[in-house]
Amino acid sequence: MEEQEEQHDSQNLRHENLRLQQELEELQETNKELLVYKQQLDAILNNAPVEVYLKDREGRYLRINKQFEKIFDVKNEELIGLLPTDIHDSELGESTRQQDLFVLNSGKANEREELAMLANDDREHTLLTIKFPVFNDEGDVDGLGAIVTDITDRKLLEESLRRSQKMDAIGQLTGGIAHDFNNILGIIMGNLEILEPYVKHDEHARMCVESAYKGASRGAELTRNLLGFARTSAGTQMIVSLNKFISGMESLITKSLTVSIKINMQLNENLWSVKIDPGELEDTILNLSLNARDAMPAGGAITIKTSNVSIDEEYVRDHPLATTGEFVMLSVNDNGQGMTSDICIKCTEPFFTTKKTGKGTGLGLSMVYGFVKRSGGHMNILSEPGKGTSVNLYLPRVIEHIDNDASSEDVAFGQHTRFQHGRETILVVDDEQALVDIATSNLHDLGYKTVQANNSKQALNILKSNDTIDLLFADVIMPGEMDGYELALSAQKLYPSLKILMSSGYSNRNDEFVDNSGVKRSTSQYKLLKKPYNKSKLSAHIRQALDSETEL
Repeated sequence: MEEQEEQHDSQNLRHENLRLQQELEELQETNKELLVYKQQLDAILNNAPVEVYLKDREGRYLRINKQFEKIFDVKNEELIGLLPTDIHDSELGESTRQQDLFVLNSGKANEREELAMLANDDREHTLLTIKFPVFNDEGDVDGLGAIVTDITDRKLLEESLRRSQKMDAIGQLTGGIAHDFNNILGIIMGNLEILEPYVKHDEHARMCVESAYKGASRGAELTRNLLGFARTSAGTQMIVSLNKFISGMESLITKSLTVSIKINMQLNENLWSVKIDPGELEDTILNLSLNARDAMPAGGAITIKTSNVSIDEEYVRDHPLATTGEFVMLSVNDNGQGMTSDICIKCTEPFFTTKKTGKGTGLGLSMVYGFVKRSGGHMNILSEPGKGTSVNLYLPRVIEHIDNDASSEDVAFGQHTRFQHGRETILVVDDEQALVDIATSNLHDLGYKTVQANNSKQALNILKSNDTIDLLFADVIMPGEMDGYELALSAQKLYPSLKILMSSGYSNRNDEFVDNSGVKRSTSQYKLLKKPYNKSKLSAHIRQALDSETEL
């Protein structure tokens, strides 16, 4: 009996051992699976491009991932057991604590929330946070988790895009206004110029006419500044050395400043070349110098620097309007009053100014912005109240021969001081009848015969019935099926030897236009007289167009 009982106990023991062995193997297998899951979870958490953290049911940190450690320069073990109020300032800590309690008490995820926070790179980061409850096996809330996405770069890009779109929209609006304004100024200045001989013996009347003409000329200069911002393409560009150009302007800059302001030149000896519009560059340097002067009413120092700069992707991330590549940086620094960040953001917008009424138009920096953008570069303004301002312009490097003999067409025309006459026949086309009348009157005084038209269709009909016309003088922007460029193309098909001179207060197609057949044509083949023009410029451009070789 005892032997049977021993055998039975032994058998039970073997069964128990087998059961325990099986359970141990199952437990070991489960532990292996848990280890794999943990390794997978760790790999996901620590390689995720977002910050992730877990908290217990009291809202204390349990763990953070590597991205969180990197952004905020903190280790996982340093945060374990801490509440938000232990690590943040009172306002941010309490706000975060209340959000945690909402998730823990309600068992619901919170809505996405944006939060600005200073990271270890001393930049203010914008964080998009989603918090959600974590449940135990009984379905009770056991803690919370959060996924935090750093959207700083995206916000910067969105802001830069909005700003770029805003500036483009302002540019288009400005260009349209400037076109109409130039036509109006052309009428005023033209009639004043016609009136001048009739009042030359009346001193008071002559002074009134001269004063009115000067005022209109100031309006023309203002409009020119507006167009400097609104244009989408550069004018006549040359390959230049900034150092040589700036050195040649030093005397002009000095005369534009007060004696209490000192100029320092720091020009890189091995500077790369750039391709820009020299006239726009001169305006840019003068504008920046005058802005610096106005920021230092009690005197100070202006430093003009040039250097070679290679822009990488890291810089572009912080300055979304920039592009990678090699650039020449032109920097104008002052130690004046400086600007707040809010003012710095708006300072390139047309008509924005902090100067007193009558002391500035608010177009200086908008002109600079337009010039840099048309040149294929970008600008960066650094300023701090009481510490001065640094305006840095980045112009693309070019590897081409510098043409020191190149000259600007406008400069050559600006040197004409005497009227040039002729006897040819000119067809004057403009939808503004007052401008047609002024041009016709001036051309008659210069000895020319004229024919008038107010639109392209009328002009073509005149050309078809009159083969004695030597030159077509047409406005670029006109209503109807054809603008001035299309009219010129059609006219030269009828008469290949016909000379062409275009006139415009503003053309938003500076480089090319599409003809009626859909073919792109260059506008550079047509000479252009910018509105508003005076009798001297008109005589010079008309004569130059008539004496030139016809380009087809």
